[in-house]
Amino acid sequence: MVKKLFLPFALVLALAAGLAGCGKQGSDSASGDDKPIKIAVAGPMTGDGAEYGKAFKEGAELAVEQFNEAGGYEGRKVELVYGDDKNDPKEAATVAQKLSSDRDVLTVIGHWSSSTTFAGIPIYERAKIPMITPTASHPDLTSPDTKWIFRSSTTQIMEGKNLAEFAVNTLGKKKVAILYINSDWGKANAENFKKFAEENGAEVTVFDSYPPAEGMDYTAALTKVKNTNPDLLYLGSLYSEGSLIIKQAKEMGLTADFMGSSTFYSDGFLESGDTVEGVYLDSLYYPQADDERVEQFVADFQEKFDAEPGYFHALAYDATNVVLKGLKDGGPTREGIRDAMEKIKDFPVVTGSVQFDENRDDTNKPYYNLMVKDGKYVPAE
Repeated sequence: MVKKLFLPFALVLALAAGLAGCGKQGSDSASGDDKPIKIAVAGPMTGDGAEYGKAFKEGAELAVEQFNEAGGYEGRKVELVYGDDKNDPKEAATVAQKLSSDRDVLTVIGHWSSSTTFAGIPIYERAKIPMITPTASHPDLTSPDTKWIFRSSTTQIMEGKNLAEFAVNTLGKKKVAILYINSDWGKANAENFKKFAEENGAEVTVFDSYPPAEGMDYTAALTKVKNTNPDLLYLGSLYSEGSLIIKQAKEMGLTADFMGSSTFYSDGFLESGDTVEGVYLDSLYYPQADDERVEQFVADFQEKFDAEPGYFHALAYDATNVVLKGLKDGGPTREGIRDAMEKIKDFPVVTGSVQFDENRDDTNKPYYNLMVKDGKYVPAE
């Protein structure tokens, strides 16, 4: 840990900074050579998605702590500030406006969902503040025109391709039904899985959506699925409704196997016990992987938080380290960080090696194909 300065020395530094007139202040940088450099984390800190906001916060905190302990930026420390979007697009727009208008905030790590990220993008773009989403995966979030927007996770195109090839070519599933949550993310997730499943020779027997809601009765949709007798039901779902759909499907006697995306990688999903046994999924992160960077991250996280890091912790940690790399290489201005981030190539992180394409999407992340076995995530058989 970083040692604390004795008070007299700290006072000397403060007086010296004051006599120097606080230094030159840039239009978008923090003033004073000893003033912390502010980076924001935006996500659902409260509400139904609070577990994801907590993961964002903890992953970012670990990365910043390590950066500061290594000396920070030329001796200056990084300080995190937070914006709570409650996983609501309207709240996300308010958060984006607040963070963008604070000239001391140099970059934003967020948001969690595609819908909230869509809400923030035009605001960040107008304000010319670099934003990097660790998790939002809708393909349309980024483009060559959104020059201040970055993504350190993969898109639904990449995940859909991986899951479809896994389902059809590895598991041999040729008759597939698809149910998905009616949201920006859910639709993109399902459409890309369907596209690549069909390209690989599978028949899609049902392609249907359901509204976002808690504790729904999915009997009507599942009856339609059961009548087509698929050998796989793919769910473009968050883990909460996904586990409920699987439970109801099994109670109805559906004999198909079940598959979801990386959103199923959560302790909350495993809490459903036997209901989710045998479910397939993928993930950019697997804590038991035989990988030195993963092992070090798990050890560091456990030391700080006394818990094993999950999927969203790893993604937030990686995105924060990308921002800190941009700060180190480009200096403490919004433009400097943006320009340096855009040039990043082969930057090692927990979930792979970062390399941005023309859309500022990280295209270099490998997937782990997993399943639930004996109440744990293990490599798929």
